[in-house]
Amino acid sequence: MEKKERIIADLTGYATLLGESFSAKVNLLSQIIKEAHYPSVGRYKEKLLAKAISDYIPRNFDVGNGFVLFPINPDLKTIKNPDFDALNMGAHVLSRQCDIIVYDSSSFPIVFRDDDFVVVRPESVKSIVEVKGSISPKHVQSLLENCVDFGSKWRECQLFYKSHHQEVVPKPPLFALGWSIYRDTRGRPATNGSKLRKQIAEFYKNRINFKELSGFPILEKLLVYNECEISNCGWSDTIDGEFVLKQGFYTTDGRFTRFNGKGEPYRGGDRTIASLLAGIHWNLGPTFNRFFSYMEETRSNKYLNYEHCGFDFWIENDDEAVKAHNTDIPE
Repeated sequence: MEKKERIIADLTGYATLLGESFSAKVNLLSQIIKEAHYPSVGRYKEKLLAKAISDYIPRNFDVGNGFVLFPINPDLKTIKNPDFDALNMGAHVLSRQCDIIVYDSSSFPIVFRDDDFVVVRPESVKSIVEVKGSISPKHVQSLLENCVDFGSKWRECQLFYKSHHQEVVPKPPLFALGWSIYRDTRGRPATNGSKLRKQIAEFYKNRINFKELSGFPILEKLLVYNECEISNCGWSDTIDGEFVLKQGFYTTDGRFTRFNGKGEPYRGGDRTIASLLAGIHWNLGPTFNRFFSYMEETRSNKYLNYEHCGFDFWIENDDEAVKAHNTDIPE
């Protein structure tokens, strides 16, 4: 029997082209309209990313932009009806507008939908993605404030559910994608992968009350297209013979490490789009398969030294805070 040659698929190359296709389309539009209407380019980028996410997730999930509607405990002092039922006529608050919402449209009714604009219930939310044109310290500060606003409303809603014997749902991951690092008129970058990591870690260290961290969504990944990825991740260490848990943000290269025909490593194409899709896939349940979602990526810094690679902690030597961070049910 004739032996057939085995075909080896290059999923990393595929993922690279997926990311680079974004740049090609954005550049086409930018060449036509230049700076004449910058908001249109920004919205186009959001639509491109939303379309890619929609194409690569199961059909029982949808992608839109809009708001999450959170039921919360009402202010009973303002209620005149003594028979008021907080479960059926409760108060509500809206999230700030979300650029991209990945939600379960098969298991939960939609509050409001008009084309891709939606208002959804919190239990249907699987991921939130914010899209930024350029990244500067000011932009990141605004992004983090939005994340804390969402996290606070999410946690308050889940505490309300818990107190009224409703099902508490897992907190969704928060992602952000920036298309470039902001540069001043002299071409100097406003930040980089190291500074972004430190800014995010310091923000959460100083802003979050660790006692209220359980069930609190935070930023899981900030990706800068074709440049870097800053990820929230756990870390274990042994200090003076004791096992210690830590939580921090880690910067890795935003491009794939590839190898040429001689086995020599080189910095390949964008991997931030593939990484974002993998993060979203992970939170969709049993559909996740690392062999497809991670696209054979190589992230080890031992082959190519990415200058901004590193780790900054926002929770150190506080096992209870780390455990609270990893808990979906608010306490």
